[in-house]
Amino acid sequence: MERKLTPINPFYAATTVMLAVTAVVAGCGGGTKGGPASRPSGSTRQADYSLAKSHLRVLTTLHRAQLCSVLSAAEARGILHAPPAAPVYTHHPGVAVTCQWMKRGQRGTSREQLYVSIPASINWTGTQAVDRALHGQAVTIDGHPGLAATLRGTGTWAQVDVALGGDDDPVAEYRAPTMAAAQALATAATPHIMALG
Repeated sequence: MERKLTPINPFYAATTVMLAVTAVVAGCGGGTKGGPASRPSGSTRQADYSLAKSHLRVLTTLHRAQLCSVLSAAEARGILHAPPAAPVYTHHPGVAVTCQWMKRGQRGTSREQLYVSIPASINWTGTQAVDRALHGQAVTIDGHPGLAATLRGTGTWAQVDVALGGDDDPVAEYRAPTMAAAQALATAATPHIMALG
């Protein structure tokens, strides 16, 4: 298992913010109809956005050779419109596994990169609650439901979150400089991630 610490960059920082928003939403009992947040009247239980029930949670622990192989160098070049540097893998136990493809010569904080992450602490139901707060728009990627949003912070980039199964299963987060690039990344990588489950 490779553990490489990389500097916090806008892409990873956004994940942290999204998880914080999720905690707030979960505390308010928000959720989707029929999802874990839907409780009988009078219930005091909070929404459960964990992956405890998911048989696909193994995807949240993919190692470098697995996660960074979901996009070939040729695919990364085509989406970035430039040669990519070697992919950078990061494993934050209990948080997420990530792989980034940056344009050759760019720094880790550049928004000129492609990013794939599989969070270990939030399922599809929780992700939908967060993405609705961010005004995410429904998309379909390789037959899977997803939500797409343009995120703004120190830079602007696009994110597409794709369900890898049902409500209790993991999500793949895809980020890129533009929405077209994020959707192309999601379309290329999702079938490969599913094959690893």
